[in-house]
This record gives sequence, structure tokens and C-alpha cells, in this order.
Amino acid sequence: MSVDLVLKDGLTVSTGQELVRSIAIEKGKIEGIYRQGEEPDSKELIDCRGQYVLPGFIDIHVHLRGLLQKEKEDYETGTRAAAAGGITTVVDMPNSSPPVLDMQVLQQKINEAREHRYTNIGFYAGIPANMEKMSDNLFRNVLGLKVYPHRPLDDVIYDRERIRECMKVAKRQELPLMFHPDLTPPERETKSVDEYFEIHSCESEVRSLKQFLDANRDLDCRLHVCHVSCASTVEVISDNRQEDLLTAEATPHHLFLCRDSFKMDDGTAKMLPPLRLQEDCNVLKEAISRCQIDIVASDHAPHTSAEKESSFKDAKAGIPGLETLTPVLLTEVFNGNLSWVELLRIGCSGPASILRIAGKGVLSEGYDADIAIFSREDWVVRGEEFHSKAKRTPFEGYVAKAKPVKTIVGGEVVFNDGEFEVPPGIAGAVPIRKVTIPVNT
Repeated sequence: MSVDLVLKDGLTVSTGQELVRSIAIEKGKIEGIYRQGEEPDSKELIDCRGQYVLPGFIDIHVHLRGLLQKEKEDYETGTRAAAAGGITTVVDMPNSSPPVLDMQVLQQKINEAREHRYTNIGFYAGIPANMEKMSDNLFRNVLGLKVYPHRPLDDVIYDRERIRECMKVAKRQELPLMFHPDLTPPERETKSVDEYFEIHSCESEVRSLKQFLDANRDLDCRLHVCHVSCASTVEVISDNRQEDLLTAEATPHHLFLCRDSFKMDDGTAKMLPPLRLQEDCNVLKEAISRCQIDIVASDHAPHTSAEKESSFKDAKAGIPGLETLTPVLLTEVFNGNLSWVELLRIGCSGPASILRIAGKGVLSEGYDADIAIFSREDWVVRGEEFHSKAKRTPFEGYVAKAKPVKTIVGGEVVFNDGEFEVPPGIAGAVPIRKVTIPVNT
């Protein structure tokens, strides 16, 4: 028997242990995992000695822009950035221009993504003021519904009744309701750096979370809290944990960067939620080990250089994150601050589980051959080297201890030592869809 590709003698992780194994790939799937010398013949062989062979990472919080915002990012540059970062699946947020509130806009995104992608892409939809306009076809093609109480995508106020109606739609469609926890009034403009941090406070984040939890008391909708940034929010999540019904994510910048490390004289470190205090970072890191935070996502939110070079007050909120997510997390592993089990949960299997994505997030026989290969080496993060259109990063100068060297999507070697091996539109699936979970009757 001969398979398409063998990744020979790489360092894999099983039950938290590093093992030398060879991965055989056939027709876009993992055919098997073999001990040294036991692998089958192959049409192509890649020597992975000394390199880490891991499941491709899944980033479920990404703003790929496109449509009317191509100057910030498009599906080609965004997924090139993902592939260069060892990420094989991204899920695109709905607050684009125009926003995804109907199948027509979603179809435009799907069409663009299919033509220009380098990775798998899934999508979310927002919820319009008139929910009856949402079609079954829309629901079939998204992995979740996302709402922004602080900045609604349609002309609506997120009071308790509105939130409950959104939850009913999400539950009926067996989709998670993702939400941005912030109660800042949409019309509120900030006049200073201090005011920005004041109005987007931890108190606002906690009040928003409690508002959603209260509305969900008797509905049992699956809730997902996006980009948790505060210690006080973690405490509320911990007090209300329910298997599958309440999940939460953090970002690398909220885990490893704090407000006091930046002068805040431009938009380099401006994001929403904003950076918090060191004590918040510490609690978030502890929350990962305690499974109070389920996953880590980049919240990749690219803007033009001009928008980020403005004064902090005028700059746009959001940073590129696709090319720093995995190096930062793997650095924590190599520094002994994060276990292999935790890494694979927060970056691979956890995201797949939350969005019910089949065949991804695990390096195992029968799973999709979405694989990331890393070398253990020091390198310095330089925004100017990003494949994303966004080049300004608060991780500028960060010394990472792991570097993505090869990314395989559906059995196709997409990224190889800094070069892209295939043209856009070849590797990956668009859109990724959820698995339907049978209901016991």
C-alpha cells in the first residue's frame, strides 16, 4: 500500500507526552500514525525530525474583513496570515461592511472566500431586528450567531427581551450564541485614553455577562463569551459553569500583555476590550488551567496603518493576531507555563467542540489532514513581516520560542518554510458547517 504523503519521524503529543511518530496522509485524511520504521510507502515524504507535528489550530474569532473593507484585509491575505501561523481553520465574524444579517451578504463572503482562501473558513451571522428575515439556508451555512450589545449590527436595543429572543433563535437552530460582553452605549465617544478604559471597564464586562446569564435562566441556550479580559468576569463564569451551556475564550493579548506596559500614544495597543491590569492577566492564565476558560482565539481585527498610527483617541480598536497566536502559546509551553494537554484543548479540540466542527482539532486516524509543523527556535516578531495587511502589533519585538514552518490543509502543503506551495482557492473547505447532534426521543 502506498499513501499520498508521510510526515516522517516528527515529535507528536499523546496523553501529554512527546513521542516520535510518522503521520500517513491519504485523500486529505490521516490514514494512520506509525512508530519509527513502520510507516507505509508514500508518493511524497517530508522529514520532520526534530520538529513538532500538531493538529492544525482552529481560530474561532477572526475578522477577515473583505467585501467593502478590503483595504484592511481580504480573504487571501487573511488566510495567508493564518496558514503562516499554523492555523488551518478560521471562523469569520459578521460585523463586516455590510454586516452578515441575511443569506445574500453571507453568499458574497462565501464566494470571495472560495476563490481566495488558503485555509478552511467558517462563518457567523448576526441577528437582524426582524428575525423572521433569517432563512434556513443562512442557518445551515453558519457555525454560530454573534451579537454586539454595545454596537448592534441592526437598529435594535439589547434589553432582556431582545436577548431572550436571540437565545430562542440560537437554541432552535442548535447554534451557540456568541456575545461581546460590553454595555457601553453605542453613541458614547471617548475624549481621552483614561475615558476609554473607564467606559469599557471590567464592571461593564461583568454587567453584560450577568445580563446574558439572567436572560438564559430557563432557556438553556448555548452561550459563548468572547474575549474575556477581566478577573471579575472569570469569577462570574466560574460560579455559573454548566457543561456545554457556557463556554468562554481569552486572547493572547489579554493573557500576556497588560495596560501598564504601553504608553498608549497611538493605536498599536488599542483593542476592545482594552488591555487590563497584570492581576487580570494572572487570573486569566489560572482560569485556563482550571478549565474556566475553554479556548484561546486571536480576535484578529486588522486596520490600515493610518488608522493605527493616529492618536490613541482617534485610532481604531483592533490588532492583527493570526501570526502571533500559536508562537505565543507554544512559547508558554516551552517555558513550562502551559501543558501540552492545555495547549491542544484551547487551540485545537476545544474550538472544534464548541462549534461542533467534525473531523478537526485532533491528530488521529480518520481525521482531516489539517496539520501544523513547528520548529523549536527563537525568532523575533516583526509586524512588517506579517502576511496580513495589518502590520502594527503590540507583540512587536517579542521573542518567540516556536516558529511555524509547514502548514497542511486537507492534505495539501499550503505553507512551507516561508513560501506558499499552492495558489489561493485550492486548499480547505468553505463554508465549514456544524455537525448535527441527534436528539434523544
